[in-house]
Amino acid sequence: MGGIITGVIIGGVLSLPVMGVALVYGVSGILNYAIATIGTFGVFVTWMLRPSLGTVPSIMAGLLSSFALGFGLQRFILNPVIRKKGIDLTLFFIITFGIATVVSGLTKILFPRPTISIELPKVGTLLMAGAAVDVSKVIGVIIAVAVLFGIWIVELTTKTGKAWVATSQNLKMAKLVGINVELVFSLVSGIGHALGFVGALFWAVLYNLTVNTGWDLCFLGYIIAIVGGIGNVWGGMISALIMGIVISLAGYWLGGMWQSVLLYGILLVILIIAPRGILGKER
Repeated sequence: MGGIITGVIIGGVLSLPVMGVALVYGVSGILNYAIATIGTFGVFVTWMLRPSLGTVPSIMAGLLSSFALGFGLQRFILNPVIRKKGIDLTLFFIITFGIATVVSGLTKILFPRPTISIELPKVGTLLMAGAAVDVSKVIGVIIAVAVLFGIWIVELTTKTGKAWVATSQNLKMAKLVGINVELVFSLVSGIGHALGFVGALFWAVLYNLTVNTGWDLCFLGYIIAIVGGIGNVWGGMISALIMGIVISLAGYWLGGMWQSVLLYGILLVILIIAPRGILGKER
């Protein structure tokens, strides 16, 4: 039971950057590879500012820096490319991969300490199915679920949410009715990178965070997103929970070397049975 609880916690943390990937792809059709590395950069900003600003202001600074980088990436680099006709979508993957490499390199230069961790205020432990679980770890799962429902409520009730739903469903019609689709792309990109920051932040709370953690979260995030159905935040959440439990139980029963074997095995099976993922659909 302890392994399943740990798996749910891992899945909850992993689902945050996955939801960022799903949100950005669902609205703009862009496979953004920089979300987790920019989120990791934001956590290093939080770590640097925390001694002088305190916990909450430094977290807000890291969150805003990730949002601003995501917004700026879309506004000043990707949107001008979108305006050009006949662009292959794989170009955006290459561009964001390059951005991820640049951000990762800058993180190494600006924050020379290789490994950091973020310690949140102690809030006690919770007894779950006979296992004592740190409440701060449970908070990560609660935030992941809250974000999922928050996105859903924003889409249903706000003008901005309805604009990005309309853009994701029919780009040409959204332009015809006067929606500023480039602003929508930039806003959603900022939110997606902010989700990457929250995921990386809780990774720094649960484990140590390094510059390479951003790449690890990228690879894991894409495996999870593909299994769930790229572009579907609900599918990403379900997939993250399944994969988190698989990672935890495989490490507990079989050893760490089996974790990657099982993850890629599940990916291959899903691609054969349902090529668009568990809840994926054609754009």
